[in-house]
Amino acid sequence: MEWTRRLTQLNDTLSDLVPIPDSIPKFVNAAGLKPSMVNFNGTAQDIWCSVIDEAKKQKRIDHLIEAVLEKYPKNPYLLSAKDIDEIDYSFGPKILRWAGVDDDTLEKLTIEGFNTLLPINFLAKGVNISRAVAKIEIKKGRKRDVGTGFLFKVEGIEDLFFMTNNHVLKNKSVIERSKVIFDFEEDIDGNTKASKSFLIDSNGPWYTSPVSELDVTICKLTGDNELNDFGFIQLKEINIDKNDFVNIIQHPGGQMKQIALYHNIVTNTTDRLVQYLTDTMKGSSGAPVFNSDWEVVALHHSGAKGKINEPKLQYAKYRNEGILINNIIKFLKEVHE
Repeated sequence: MEWTRRLTQLNDTLSDLVPIPDSIPKFVNAAGLKPSMVNFNGTAQDIWCSVIDEAKKQKRIDHLIEAVLEKYPKNPYLLSAKDIDEIDYSFGPKILRWAGVDDDTLEKLTIEGFNTLLPINFLAKGVNISRAVAKIEIKKGRKRDVGTGFLFKVEGIEDLFFMTNNHVLKNKSVIERSKVIFDFEEDIDGNTKASKSFLIDSNGPWYTSPVSELDVTICKLTGDNELNDFGFIQLKEINIDKNDFVNIIQHPGGQMKQIALYHNIVTNTTDRLVQYLTDTMKGSSGAPVFNSDWEVVALHHSGAKGKINEPKLQYAKYRNEGILINNIIKFLKEVHE
């Protein structure tokens, strides 16, 4: 059976949501599949692979997705798998050198007594700043690449810029196939907001650095007056240290805007990278990574599950990596005239 990107991403999602082999058969039955046709040997990922194979043969992939959605109705990755168009949200680079997790970081994650109190205006500030974060779509026939990006300014430059990863917007050839969508989210009552789409300014600046360096693309969007409604994030050089907590506003799997707020902790920093553990999955390339003061500390660009030999955690089980925002600010000031 040919495995499309959609099926590969679905296998990853199902393996994460239902990692215990004994819990898988009930979803097989709910999808109308015969358990006798599924190989229940091996890891959860192996079993789900067999389940998807059988669902594909029986033309019941959608039934399988619906069966799991009954248990996880708002999972963004299941919702992406359900979409008619094939959505690719996992095209980011791999983390090449994960520095590991120190004992003091593990202790901070697992101890029950550490202070998690924040001022109440933390919530209002987060909602306000989230308006500048948007979803990116790049059409490829019936397929779509998706990512996250955000509006920003830097001190000393008046221009309003938009930032995402280089691996999301690789070069100018994608401009005519791309759109940037703001307010793709739920309102306070759980209803879908009216979103607003913008195009990339093909005549505007285009500053990009490859994946191996800063993995960033900076451009401008059309419609400055309308963009003012969404504000911007003021960037400045900032210090970030191991064991600091971070928050990520994102469009996981290309779905509605969400925030990763709990159990996100910095495990390592270098002069280029910030590495952090989170309890969120991949699919948020180009998202801003904030500290507890809502200052951007990094541009998210890569994520993966923990390695087999790493300690098992109840929370924050995903390894993630971002590009230090200080270097991106310096890059912009060097290239912008």
